[in-house]
Amino acid sequence: MASNEREIMNRLVRIESKLVRGFEELGVNIDIESDWITVDDASRTVYISTLGRSLTVMLSDMARLGAKQVGKDYSIVHKGTEIGAISFRPTT
Repeated sequence: MASNEREIMNRLVRIESKLVRGFEELGVNIDIESDWITVDDASRTVYISTLGRSLTVMLSDMARLGAKQVGKDYSIVHKGTEIGAISFRPTT
């Protein structure tokens, strides 16, 4: 790959990364894979397979997957370890 081609590819990758992050921060889930999160509403637990998602996207996916207990804290579990909690307030 020529130097100019490499420079263009590097710039495109940076632009893509910025766009993805910007949309995530706005709460727009642009990833087509929906199996990154599972919600157990009865135990108020959210199981996630990645740490690379925004809290806004987590909240919107929680609502889509059946979280109902508005204002309650849900434990966040990643790879079998509780890593935090999130207060469920669905995004509009």
